[in-house]
Amino acid sequence: MEFLKKLMMWLGGLFTLIVILIIFLAAGSSSFKDEQEPFVQQFMADFSERWETQDIYAHLSNEFIEQINTQESKIILAQFKTMGKIKSISDFELGNYNAHTSGTTGEFSFKGTFENGDALINITIKTSDIGVRVVFFRLTPSTPFLDVEPINQKA
Repeated sequence: MEFLKKLMMWLGGLFTLIVILIIFLAAGSSSFKDEQEPFVQQFMADFSERWETQDIYAHLSNEFIEQINTQESKIILAQFKTMGKIKSISDFELGNYNAHTSGTTGEFSFKGTFENGDALINITIKTSDIGVRVVFFRLTPSTPFLDVEPINQKA
């Protein structure tokens, strides 16, 4: 009987720790969303102004810069350019929130209304001692892109 009592106490303590951890992560992700939402909105405004990587270079991670300099990425950027400037953002959500000793990452998903159509946008950002950097960017238009010539630019 004593063993069962101790086991129940350990399980109760473990359950309490799990609840506290969940509350802590929920509060952290909510704070992260509130702090970084203006950055993401400004990033989209700056990037969609001309769809030139030079306009947003300071906000890109090294990994993203390497990826964006490929021929395939240049074709994708040319397709993005057909969307025009962003007019509005709605349904802003945060997912895949992770806090590490090296920084905090989160994936923002939202709907964007552009001059020439609508799209679903996913941006993963990382905050660390060196600032906020975009690690991943995906734009999925509501209608398929047309084939276009690649943009000849380097990040």
